[in-house]
Amino acid sequence: MLMPAPVSQSGINTLAAVASPMALAQGTPPAGGVAGAMDMNAVPVASITWTDANIPGFPAGMKMAVINGNPDVPGALYTLRLSFPDGYRFPPHWHPMAENLTVLSGTLLLAMGERADESKLKTYGAGDFLNVAGSKPNFGGARGTTVIQLHGQGPFAINLVGGAPK
Repeated sequence: MLMPAPVSQSGINTLAAVASPMALAQGTPPAGGVAGAMDMNAVPVASITWTDANIPGFPAGMKMAVINGNPDVPGALYTLRLSFPDGYRFPPHWHPMAENLTVLSGTLLLAMGERADESKLKTYGAGDFLNVAGSKPNFGGARGTTVIQLHGQGPFAINLVGGAPK
């Protein structure tokens, strides 16, 4: 059920449709809805294209796949995957925006801090979810071949602790 709500723009009263709490509870989207709410974009695993993630300061071996959106565009929503080989380690770094991270397979090793310290690493397995705040340094690696999925709001950038944005 939509209820009109008066909106004033430059002194002119107009009507805008807003969703009532009942409509939200019933799962009915408001008029216009959320962008893409009625659309679906399926990405079969066989269609995912992996590329080498050549990030200065990071060891070779990490791969990346953009699943949806454009992580380079400020404000744009994105989903990407990273794949790490067994034993991979990544240095302390930070991202300007928060990241939502889900471990899809393998074991992610992660800790917060500006200096790599293996004793601080915590393990996260398939299905585990982490929300990593923007501008907070972290480091880690992988035990076994590990795939994670990141989603957030662009721009996605990797900044080495003490270094320039990458």
